[in-house]
Amino acid sequence: MLNWKSKIYFPNTLSFRIFIFFWLSFFLFFGLILVLPFLFNNNSYLELSQKDISVYHNEIVDSIRTKELTKIINGVDILSKEETTDDIRPILVDKQGLIWGAKENEVPFIREFMVNSANQTNPLQKIFYNTLIVGPFVIHLELEQKDPYFIYFVSKINPQQEIVELFFDNPIFIFLFIMFISTPILWGLSHSISKPLRNLQNATQMVASGHFSIDKSLEESGTVELREVGKSFNHMTEALDSLISHQKVLLSSISHELRTPLTRLQLSLALLRRTEGDSTILQRIEKESKLIDKMVNDILLLSRQQLNSHLTCSIFLINELLIDIFDNIEFEASQKKIDFNVIWEIDVNQKYMINGNEELLDSAIENVIRNALKYTKSYLEVKVRIEDGYFFISVDDNGEGIPESEYQNIFRPFYRVDEARTINTGGVGLGLAIVDNIVTEHQGKVWAEKSHLGGLRVSIRLPLWL
Repeated sequence: MLNWKSKIYFPNTLSFRIFIFFWLSFFLFFGLILVLPFLFNNNSYLELSQKDISVYHNEIVDSIRTKELTKIINGVDILSKEETTDDIRPILVDKQGLIWGAKENEVPFIREFMVNSANQTNPLQKIFYNTLIVGPFVIHLELEQKDPYFIYFVSKINPQQEIVELFFDNPIFIFLFIMFISTPILWGLSHSISKPLRNLQNATQMVASGHFSIDKSLEESGTVELREVGKSFNHMTEALDSLISHQKVLLSSISHELRTPLTRLQLSLALLRRTEGDSTILQRIEKESKLIDKMVNDILLLSRQQLNSHLTCSIFLINELLIDIFDNIEFEASQKKIDFNVIWEIDVNQKYMINGNEELLDSAIENVIRNALKYTKSYLEVKVRIEDGYFFISVDDNGEGIPESEYQNIFRPFYRVDEARTINTGGVGLGLAIVDNIVTEHQGKVWAEKSHLGGLRVSIRLPLWL
């Protein structure tokens, strides 16, 4: 429902704009029909068709038969009767240029017409405002008359009717005329609607990418309805920003509360080992406390990523990031006597950009490679390629692999394919879930499949910043 402010700005409502643009098109259409005859027809001398010539020849015959021409020569008043648009009057002009039968206001038009239409073998027609003049035709009123008369025909017309008839005789003219009138008006209407909508679309994309900034222009431009939508959108953005801020504070508090008892437990274990000495039970307690500590860290990391992983995005070189990761993995692999091979199917020196959180993507890619490093037997292969605007990295190991039915499940939080294997490697089932969350937040995809090495292949696809 529109508030009292909307009522004040009623002329700026969307419905009112559409109403005004419709009637503006309507009045412009008929206004041009009224004006066009005076803009164009005054300068055009048109030739007569054979049908028109026959009509005027018949008029000449009728004028002679009714002695109307003789009356004009003799000065008989034949102009007193009221004319209609169907009446055609003859006007005579002799060789000396004297005019008979014309009204006073028609004389200038006839003289101008005589100058520009002097060929008796090719009579023309021209409209002077609401007067149509046709001629000249040659006539001898008496047999013994040596000098002929030039006869012109004058009739009253409705110039707008001529335009309308022209349109209806040529439907393509109607279409072109309507397009000529409506196109700029409709463009103005669509622009006034689409521009605020584009601003709103840009604002939604900004929010989707994690930038919860208030755009005041959404409340100040466009129609009342669109400004109300913009105001509501800004309220929503502000509420989301507040909600995420409160959740971040809550996570910080939870982190502190969970870490405090774990820290006390670890201190107590250290004191007990100092006083009582080391034992299998103490070692077991220490191992479980470290596992809990790691689980708490992973849970907090996953929660933070789900809330604000996209709040600190930047554009960075993905190949430089990979080089740093590969250097670290190569060192660890050499310590474990594992062959590590990187296959570059791209030009390493070329710049490949990604828009995202560099720290999180570093963590995700390194997590996948380290995970493969844990389970491989002797060989680890990483392949990097670019295809259709996407960056791909696949990690293959020659370990035992997992059943095909588990390929999707390993990305679920706390999911374990093999409980014993997970305990031995110190995992809690959150590593690949964190990777999946990071990649998804960057509009990418991560999936698992069987490796050509016999173990597992994990692939990551991320969109490039082009």
